[in-house]
Amino acid sequence: MITTLRTAGRTPGCLLLLSGNFAVAFGSNLVLPYLAVFLTREEHLSPAVVAVAITVKFWSQQGLTLLGGWIADRLGAVGAMCGGLLVRALSYLLLLAASGPVPVVAACALLGFGGAVYVPASKSALVQLLGTSEQLRTVFALRSTANNAGNALGPLAGSLLLLLADARISFVVTSAVFMVLAVVLLRLRALPAVGRKTETSATEDSPAAPGHRPKGSRKLAWIMLCAFAFGFCYIQLEYALPVFTGSVQSSSFVGVLFAVNAVAVVLLQVPLNRSVSRVRSGALVISGALLLMATGFAAASLGTMPGLVVCILLFSVGEVLIDPCIDSEVAASVPAQHRGTAFGFIGTSIAVGGAAANALAALLSSDHGAVSHQFWLLLAAVSAGFAALVHTTSLFTSPGPAASAKSR
Repeated sequence: MITTLRTAGRTPGCLLLLSGNFAVAFGSNLVLPYLAVFLTREEHLSPAVVAVAITVKFWSQQGLTLLGGWIADRLGAVGAMCGGLLVRALSYLLLLAASGPVPVVAACALLGFGGAVYVPASKSALVQLLGTSEQLRTVFALRSTANNAGNALGPLAGSLLLLLADARISFVVTSAVFMVLAVVLLRLRALPAVGRKTETSATEDSPAAPGHRPKGSRKLAWIMLCAFAFGFCYIQLEYALPVFTGSVQSSSFVGVLFAVNAVAVVLLQVPLNRSVSRVRSGALVISGALLLMATGFAAASLGTMPGLVVCILLFSVGEVLIDPCIDSEVAASVPAQHRGTAFGFIGTSIAVGGAAANALAALLSSDHGAVSHQFWLLLAAVSAGFAALVHTTSLFTSPGPAASAKSR
């Protein structure tokens, strides 16, 4: 991790951007874990309205990342980041002032849209700062570490604010954090790498270059397949696994599994990605990680405490490997002027994969909402199938012998 930090430190603006990602995750989690409770207890909204508001927020953020990426490509990464932060800051204040179902749902939609603009823009900015160097995957891993650290510390700080002050203070603090961060990140405009929209030559990055579009389209379609598979597997942590664990063990053990996942992700993110950075094939890394997840799902089918712990550990390793690898594949294969849109495609693909997995889990669940032991075996088979599909289809995205000879 020290070497990766040094790499980030030597790159002007990189540490600022990574610190900004931590601040966004930290600020968001001052409020979001307690948002449903606030809306039901303080605003006296019905559970149905709150469920709609949270769902609208989720789909606004995940489903509109494509639009957010397009905005980043048109306005530039820094402008889009700052705009997304200001939208989020405004939405928290609107949530605080909202007094009925419609304003709350509208504020949640705006909150999700701000995230949809910020996330692809921040990834594009990181690529513009670092280029497509070999260190990019480990720096993306460091970005994920910063996000996860914010996700872990934010709820603790939010709990402290709830104990010491009125619940509404958290909304004001979060809004202020985002406003200040938007102003601070404007400093990145002074850097040539991200201060303006990237212009590329027609012979290198332009989609109009002969032979570029078909190859680029196939590669992006393959990355979207990887993202769909990742979303399909990742969402199990948020729905099927907690409900199953609560049914075969106890609700308190669900918290243990989440704690194991959080610690494993933070500790393994950078070292593990630095170790596998020697593997040149992203397809090999992603398919191998999907196989690890498949093995973990098979262990979960046992329903025992050791089996569930093994599941969450293997799941965490797969998560740590796939997420930054997908981002680095986008950075290496998509022209600079289209990377924001490409990151948007990836976010949407993850959301669609997660929705498909949740639909399958809901279809196969019992009357009590829990999935069966056999569900995890089915999930293991599906994940292994995704691994095989990812590896096989990657062969059709690689340049042929003629192209390789020409590049030499």
